[in-house]
Amino acid sequence: MNDLPFLSLSIWVPIVAGVLVLFTGDDRRAAAARWLALLGSIAGFAVTIPLYLYFDNGSGGFQFQEIHNWIPAFNIHYHLGVDGIAVPLILLTSFTTFIVVLAGWEVIQKRVAQYNAAFLIMSGIMIGVFSTLDAILYYVFWEAMLIPMFLVIGVWGGPNRVYATIKFFLYTLLGSLLMLVAFIYLYHQSNSFNILDYYAMPLALDVQVWIFIAFFMAFA
Repeated sequence: MNDLPFLSLSIWVPIVAGVLVLFTGDDRRAAAARWLALLGSIAGFAVTIPLYLYFDNGSGGFQFQEIHNWIPAFNIHYHLGVDGIAVPLILLTSFTTFIVVLAGWEVIQKRVAQYNAAFLIMSGIMIGVFSTLDAILYYVFWEAMLIPMFLVIGVWGGPNRVYATIKFFLYTLLGSLLMLVAFIYLYHQSNSFNILDYYAMPLALDVQVWIFIAFFMAFA
């Protein structure tokens, strides 16, 4: 069962569902947008269940791995895989998306399709963040995740949503740039963007500290 692309399905099913929800149009078809979003969230959760059912707790390492060439010139791949920490986070993300769609059923009355699409797309991208094993692919998913978050805050946020979105953008931009610098440094040291290669790469303690600071600033 590990040979099946469960991780790709977990990522792209909610993203495709979100795009389809967008095509329902304006609020004159709000009901269609809600039901399509609900079906998309259920499908998105359903495709993550095999990750839990077929995950082998008795063996270490990353499972359900998928690897395909993406940018061979820089040794960049579409490389996915999960460990025992990522699997429950993926299930939680997909299940929470289902709850979000239900919670906004009556509360969200304007731009219904855009609201539900943003959360579905963000769900798929977040699962990509949890499952990627290529540093550049990770960075792409991380940056892409910020776009629907930015829209949700800016459109459906509270009275200070414009201030909040600007602050959100500045913080995330700075943190993301530091993370990118850390990835580029690790690439020059290993000639690889494979995160698994970084685990085995010897680094001086002061270098490890600076890399930790860069990632801490990006995540915090």
